[in-house]
Amino acid sequence: MERVFFHGTGDSDYAFDNMLKIIETGGIKSLEMQNSSFRGLVNGQNYISVCSWDDGIDHSVEKMQSSFNGWIFGCPCFIIRGIEAIKCGKYHSDYNSEVERVSQFEDEWHVKDFIPLDKVIGIALPLKDVEFINRNKEKVDKILEYATEYNWQVFESDETLIEDTNKLGRRR
Repeated sequence: MERVFFHGTGDSDYAFDNMLKIIETGGIKSLEMQNSSFRGLVNGQNYISVCSWDDGIDHSVEKMQSSFNGWIFGCPCFIIRGIEAIKCGKYHSDYNSEVERVSQFEDEWHVKDFIPLDKVIGIALPLKDVEFINRNKEKVDKILEYATEYNWQVFESDETLIEDTNKLGRRR
């Protein structure tokens, strides 16, 4: 089965703004492609961080080996398939983000420059977080309209997400 990747959009109210911006600009872009002057991320200016589930990794919050508890579960995210991604090596303090692909998370991968929307197969939203959804109702409604337009499956962004997306992979 082809590897499924996830790209989180954050854990604040801006996460929905980020998701809408990605959709409305046609894809997920590196900082360079966004013309952003923001610096300091391990993925550098030309790479996008995504993650992929690995049963061999301890996904507990205490171990901090997985990006799923901080960026995917309980957060809005894109579900992606059919991209070329580079598996990250272990983070070290003297890395060069323009040359090395490293991460503090063992399930992180990097994608060069751009992920077009036609590689998105679904989205996950924290629908059970009623307060969060209600605070952002107009944005969530617009995202759900786009999901319908693009024929994306919509999932709950909780621990059931991995099993649910595995089922999706078998159906396609």
